[in-house]
Amino acid sequence: MARNVYGLDLGSYDIKVYDKKKDTIWKEKNVIAIKEDREIFAVGDQAYEMYEKTPPDIQVQFPMEAGVISRFNDMQFLLQNLLKRGRQFSRGSEYVIAVPTDVTEVEKRAFYELVADSKVKAKNIYIVDKPVADAIGAGLDVTKSKGIMIVNIGAETTEISVLSLGGIVISKSVKIGGNKLDDSIISAVRKVYN
Repeated sequence: MARNVYGLDLGSYDIKVYDKKKDTIWKEKNVIAIKEDREIFAVGDQAYEMYEKTPPDIQVQFPMEAGVISRFNDMQFLLQNLLKRGRQFSRGSEYVIAVPTDVTEVEKRAFYELVADSKVKAKNIYIVDKPVADAIGAGLDVTKSKGIMIVNIGAETTEISVLSLGGIVISKSVKIGGNKLDDSIISAVRKVYN
């Protein structure tokens, strides 16, 4: 039996990790700061504090775009660094990774390899569709025949799904998320109040 189970939700702007043994959830910004295109300067919340405030030789990058990994090596380094940082992750643990439903098998494989190729030495790695993970995390019984509608509004995408009998009946991902909603609210306030 594995020492512990960790649930990972890798979003475009946040990484959320559930620690089953401690029954806690923690999150960090999904950001990495790179100095002169080769040296990792900062990761997570520390890198996000530098966003739009850095000198020209430091780039602050988001390794994920629209819910999928766009910079694999940066994402892997970021995840390894966050998992080690003072949280006593036990080797030989199981990892459950929530992935969007509209990703390809190649992109699902990238999520799997992100943990498999890292230094965390996972015993087992499971890939779960994000709507199912959301429903279980919210304490809903996904095994019933009555349909459950799940709406996950992320930073760059919104995923709307209907679940029944433990599976996804229908799911649609829209490339509009919280950032676009924020911009629309800001524009409306500016227009009304000048």
